[in-house]
Amino acid sequence: MKLSSVNSVKVVNNRSINNENNRNKQTNNQPNFKGNVVNGLINFWQFIDNGGRALQFTAEDMTGTNFPRSISGARAGKKLNGKYNKKGFIQEFVREFLTGPTMCVVPVLVLNAAIKLSGKTANTHIENIKNLSYLLENTTPGANLEDSFIKEAVSDMLSQSIGKDKNVSETEIKSIVDGIEEYKKATKKGKKTALSSLQTTFENIIKKNKDSYNNVNFLNAKYSLGGGKTGSTNFKNYIEYMVSYIQDYNKQFNSNVSSDNIKTFKNSWIGKRLFTIAGMAFITGALMCQIPKIYTKLSGKVNPSASAVYDEAKKRNEGGK
Repeated sequence: MKLSSVNSVKVVNNRSINNENNRNKQTNNQPNFKGNVVNGLINFWQFIDNGGRALQFTAEDMTGTNFPRSISGARAGKKLNGKYNKKGFIQEFVREFLTGPTMCVVPVLVLNAAIKLSGKTANTHIENIKNLSYLLENTTPGANLEDSFIKEAVSDMLSQSIGKDKNVSETEIKSIVDGIEEYKKATKKGKKTALSSLQTTFENIIKKNKDSYNNVNFLNAKYSLGGGKTGSTNFKNYIEYMVSYIQDYNKQFNSNVSSDNIKTFKNSWIGKRLFTIAGMAFITGALMCQIPKIYTKLSGKVNPSASAVYDEAKKRNEGGK
């Protein structure tokens, strides 16, 4: 009886195992729709994030206003007359799809034009034009002015970011300087990778030398403004600013450093930066003023969303149904 009992148990266990294996096979053969959807969403939003602020703004604008308002325009008056409002859809669609891109794209186009016509320093903040001019005045020119300036700017950046009471080693300075050299040599696509690598190096240096991380922003770099004042900006932007500044200076003055040259360069580029900002605002504003004229003309020179309601109210007042 014991043998029979054991055998019966084995049969039941084998069947259980077989049934479990069959269920597992069926489960494995079924497509994981939930996982695919989640992965798709993750990849989509990662793509949006990698695209920078312009693409992020576009995605927000499309999902937050463009599509919802266009649909709302199409439905204006539908509850009253049972018809979709084509002119209302056209008005909302044209207005929303022109407004967002105009506000986002036109300033970038103006800035890129300024950079191409005058130089990369057109994209440098006024505070950083002043800060980098101050650092150039304190640079001891070596065989290569660009190398000497960048070393001075990096030394100042690390000193201010870590704290003046900490000594920045030559090895740490060199690690950032070498990274900047890689950034300068990189292709347009490779520059993003080089800046990301530099960001990591900068963060590691700060962590190594800081006793406390309270109120520390590892994405920002600090710098001297002169007169004992300091400033702060995005680390990656600051690297781009210092390279653009010294390269444009060398183009204009052929590595000839003097107080007069630095002052002339600083004042000239502050003026160009102000002109660029004013141009961005004026051109964008001028184009924005034309958008109402465009969508009003395309929608029949009336407000189609309101007219659908007014027409139905007038019809009812006159005794219609």
